[in-house]
Amino acid sequence: MRRRMYRGICVVLTLTSVSGCAGWTRLALPSDTTLAPRQQVQVWSGSHARVLHAVRLSGDSLVGVPFQKPPSCDSCRIAIPRSDVDSLRLGNMETPGIAGSALPFILLAMLAAALSSMGD
Repeated sequence: MRRRMYRGICVVLTLTSVSGCAGWTRLALPSDTTLAPRQQVQVWSGSHARVLHAVRLSGDSLVGVPFQKPPSCDSCRIAIPRSDVDSLRLGNMETPGIAGSALPFILLAMLAAALSSMGD
């Protein structure tokens, strides 16, 4: 029985650590690059980061739409000078939320299984 509990704890810790991974990847993009409209880009400038999509890079600027707005929103577009950009990371902000929302159900199922095996 202790072996099952130990195994269950290991699984819970593994799922918890994996569910928090957003999968952001640092990338050096060349000038004159247009990314897919829904591709999320973390733009770092100093200690501040903002998430944009519908991003287009030119020689001297980065233009994109804040992630909370639709990619087609032309009045929402912002431009950031390339000289102000420290780094860019591509990723997906929604992935941790989806994985994290499933975690309580997985934990409940594991608890139920552990409790039912204790009666054996």
